[in-house]
Amino acid sequence: MNEKRHSHQGLPEFHIHGAHHQSGRHQVVRFAWVATAVVFTLLLLGLGRAMFVRHAEADILAARAIESAILQVKIVQPGTSGYETKLTLPSSLQGINQSQIYARTNGYVKQWFKDIGQPVKKGELLAILDIPDVNKQVEEANANFELAKIAYERWGRLRQLDAVSQQEYDDKAGVYKQTEAVLKRLQEQQNFGKVVAPFDGIVSKRNVDNGDLINAGNGGTGQALFTVSQIDKLRLYVYVPQDRAARIRIGDSVDILRSDVADKPAKGQIVRTAGAIDPTTRTLQIEIQVPNADHSLLPGAYVDVALTLKTESILILPTNALKFNSAGSLVAIVQPDNKIRMQPVTLGIDFGRDVEIKKGLTADDKVVMNPPDSISDGQAVAIVPEVPKGK
Repeated sequence: MNEKRHSHQGLPEFHIHGAHHQSGRHQVVRFAWVATAVVFTLLLLGLGRAMFVRHAEADILAARAIESAILQVKIVQPGTSGYETKLTLPSSLQGINQSQIYARTNGYVKQWFKDIGQPVKKGELLAILDIPDVNKQVEEANANFELAKIAYERWGRLRQLDAVSQQEYDDKAGVYKQTEAVLKRLQEQQNFGKVVAPFDGIVSKRNVDNGDLINAGNGGTGQALFTVSQIDKLRLYVYVPQDRAARIRIGDSVDILRSDVADKPAKGQIVRTAGAIDPTTRTLQIEIQVPNADHSLLPGAYVDVALTLKTESILILPTNALKFNSAGSLVAIVQPDNKIRMQPVTLGIDFGRDVEIKKGLTADDKVVMNPPDSISDGQAVAIVPEVPKGK
């Protein structure tokens, strides 16, 4: 220290460097303060910006939270076009004409000529019956007729000679005409010993054999001798439920389904309906005719009849737009303010994926698809825009 003071001749550092050195120190201190102020200002600006961003993000998050709380829904509008559906009903094929042949008089089967599956023509002989009782009656009636005829002719000649009265002649004429009528009746009955086919067709049943005793008429069991069916054209009957009866149209085509050839349905046509609902079964009877020129369809076969039922312009809605509760069937409708209105609806015919809406909707209503159980009246929703196909 002393050496340093001696080297400076005892003067302090300030006096050695002078005022220039002191101003440099002041500049350093001032720069430090300025730097500190700048850093502090930058920190304040960064803090302010961070707080501003955080506040803005909080508003965005709040808006998104509100949006996420709104139910996102897809909508569908009821369809109004006509709808076709299939109604399948069981039935059995019958010949367009099918007749059971009964005897008109008592007797025995003398001989039969046609067996099952054989074709016959109208008037062709099926069997001959031995009818001894009728034959005896014919012989007796013929004898009475011949005697009455002789008496009538004799009394006619006597009347010309005025040998008998007009009354006596009229009595003989009446007996003659009566015996003639009895003879003709018995002769016609004698002709019933020949059993003939009533129309062209095939013999589908033969219930007799030679020597069988036959009773006249269709009384008793198994009295039919033959069954003849006309199979160039077949018919069948089905019974349509009352709620579908209004959709039946005469002339409509139907499919005849058989289990042995399920992939090749035959075609038929509705030719007539009963025109009234059966009060017992609440069904409508309809008749269907089926061409069968190749005889590929057999009378008596069980078939399913597929009817195509065409609806008029009705409201159709997918079934997955429905809700069910104790109040019945409901749909959720999106109103113009994007709030839900739960609407009761009356259902019609169930077509499977779709169902008819009879009451409660209009074609312009926007109906929520797959409505959740929690959906309720007045709930705000957002409609999810439909994505075009192919995107």
